[in-house]
Amino acid sequence: MVNFNLTGGGIYDGLIAQVVFKVEVDRLLTLNPNHFIRLGEEVAKLVEVPT
Repeated sequence: MVNFNLTGGGIYDGLIAQVVFKVEVDRLLTLNPNHFIRLGEEVAKLVEVPT
């Protein structure tokens, strides 16, 4: 979390991203894509806004 300068709620976003990789899901649905896109390209590829 320190590498991405995450504090407060951003820490939870980082933890969610770690779970996404641990359970090997193919997408991360969120209404706040910018919260996850900032975590790197690997996470950004999985981010999707539900329609």
